[in-house]
Amino acid sequence: MKKLHYTITTLEPLIITQHSDDPNMYETLQYIRGTVIQGVFAQNYIKTNNGIADDLFTRLIVSGDCIFENAFPTIDNKLYCPAPFSIVRKKYPLKNDEEGDNKKELALNLLLATIDEQTKDISSLVQIDGKEICPLTIRKEIRLHNEIDDEKRTTKDGILFNYQSLPAGMVFSGAITVKKDADETLIQKIVPDKKEIRIGRSATSEYGKVRFEWIDEAKEDARIPNKEVIMTLLSDTIIYNKNGFTSLTVDDLGKYLKGASITNSISRKSRIEGFLNVWKLHKPSENVFAAGSSFLLDKMPDNEIELAKLGLGERTHEGYGQVSFTILDPAIKDLNYNEWKEAALIKPIVMPALTNKIWKSACLKRKKEKIINNALQEADDTKGKLPTNHLLGKLKDMAEDINSFSENLDKLKDIAKGQLTKSYIGNQTMFDHLKERVDHIEKTCDVTYHYEDIVFDLSDSKSEMARLYLEQYLKQLHRKIKTTEQ
Repeated sequence: MKKLHYTITTLEPLIITQHSDDPNMYETLQYIRGTVIQGVFAQNYIKTNNGIADDLFTRLIVSGDCIFENAFPTIDNKLYCPAPFSIVRKKYPLKNDEEGDNKKELALNLLLATIDEQTKDISSLVQIDGKEICPLTIRKEIRLHNEIDDEKRTTKDGILFNYQSLPAGMVFSGAITVKKDADETLIQKIVPDKKEIRIGRSATSEYGKVRFEWIDEAKEDARIPNKEVIMTLLSDTIIYNKNGFTSLTVDDLGKYLKGASITNSISRKSRIEGFLNVWKLHKPSENVFAAGSSFLLDKMPDNEIELAKLGLGERTHEGYGQVSFTILDPAIKDLNYNEWKEAALIKPIVMPALTNKIWKSACLKRKKEKIINNALQEADDTKGKLPTNHLLGKLKDMAEDINSFSENLDKLKDIAKGQLTKSYIGNQTMFDHLKERVDHIEKTCDVTYHYEDIVFDLSDSKSEMARLYLEQYLKQLHRKIKTTEQ
């Protein structure tokens, strides 16, 4: 039995949908469900196996030989897990000057202590280190979208909805437990290291691009001696009673613990309902113990290692039933609550394709505007005897084939060349000026655009920009001649 650890870095906004009371809002979870990871491996296996789901696929992905855990956010190498429901804060904490300077707000463990004051919950994701508890607040993004008509592939007028998404640059950490050590190579081959994949809702458009990376095995928490322990559910947990139906009683949950009894608990119930894409149908809904439910045990269960690695309850291979015996210490009744300080997210290495396309288009437009302004200004700065309208028209026709412009300029008759040498821009003749602008268009405008570490290469538009410059320059000279004649 071995745990394989990985990270997922979001390169585009990510949507892991959850139930929402607003029919026009698709809300996102703050973590990646194990069923999503399981789906990624199932899809990649079938894709690389010529579309065949064979016996090996069934054993590794479906039957439970591999346990796909939820992946939780990681910031500054600290993993943030669902907050235990037993941890609360006082609704009206003491101010600094009531009990000395810099009085820290405390979070209390209701499994161990009683309190008569009103309390409030903490953040949904926290990181607990001894007596310190730090909440996590993710700045989610909301985008407005039009509904698409599937037949016409056009937007439906007036039908709008919102996507709530996690930002690009987040890192999630998770693990896959293989019951047979020999399966490690097989699993890592299905999704190679540093592979870019797409997950979540609308993954075929502007959402869901992530980078999957295998990492070294994380250091396991030290085993707690055989005394009172607190078991915390890190994911929704499915418990069956003796009749094979889902149960929410502590007695039925206790039957999964060998040699230990539950002496106190603070739990909440929830309901899950999945969707099986192969069937195009919803899975049967289940009543579950919600992630964050906490249970005080009289001692460490005899099957602690099995529960910590394989999970507790049913359908653990889909990410349900993740437990921890080390997040909360029964010897600590209160913890120092540290307010969340937002950390800078890592910028995605790859800009989303649609964003890149839009941004590059905007940069090209800005470059063209700069070229036009430059052409108009240099036309106004052109002095001396201007060429005839006939010659300007000929030059404009030559500009249509920008690659041969310089060569055709040299082939002009001496009379035409003489006209171009009688016009000046500063100390340069118009003839030399035109050759320079075409031969070295990068002197007219920078063909790259830099935004911090992102570079947009506009070199494929050099010919277009050179032609644009000549067109505007010659047009302005024509207007200048017309104005002089009038």
